[in-house]
Amino acid sequence: MKRRGMLALSLLFGVVCALSVMAYLSMVKGQVDDARAEAMSRYGGDQVEVCVATRDIAPGEKLDASNAEVRPWLVDLLPEGAVGSLAAKDGMRLTSSIGKGEVVTEQRFSGSSDSLVVPAGYQAVGLEVESAQAVGGALSVGNNIDVYAVSASGVSCIARGVSVLACGSGSGSRSWVTLAVADEGVQEMIAATQSASLYLTLPGSSYEGSSHGA
Repeated sequence: MKRRGMLALSLLFGVVCALSVMAYLSMVKGQVDDARAEAMSRYGGDQVEVCVATRDIAPGEKLDASNAEVRPWLVDLLPEGAVGSLAAKDGMRLTSSIGKGEVVTEQRFSGSSDSLVVPAGYQAVGLEVESAQAVGGALSVGNNIDVYAVSASGVSCIARGVSVLACGSGSGSRSWVTLAVADEGVQEMIAATQSASLYLTLPGSSYEGSSHGA
């Protein structure tokens, strides 16, 4: 009898705990709904659908369904130039970074082009580095640059005469570039972005190197 009584008491406590959790969740949901209603009342309540980043998006990446979606947004909280639909910018490359949950704006595509031309036998590879490591952010499309990897094991040049296909300012003091890298050099370039600090250098005009690097 004593054992049955303990079991019944345990079950009773379990039910009470479950009800308490449900009540708490209901209270939290109510608070969230109240806060949302208050915000809508304070800021006008009108909503429109806009394109929002679902993850951090780096400069040079294309905007598509894998990194953005359409969500409702309070009109009075919309940033200037907000993009109203994913279709409007689908496949276009960003010229500056966008954080997760941030509204996509027209300014993020300033100077961008969706007609990036990659020579046969090469692949477009995007990099983002500190501006000080990219000639102070002074690179321009058409420059042929060298790429150096700096790691604990030393400094090595991993590509020479690589052509700049696109470039721009990233977040904060960072710059991004899209390079035409020869097929056989893509793996090394990508590996270096994960294991080393990259420096982009611009040789003098008399420099003779391949037009797209290796």
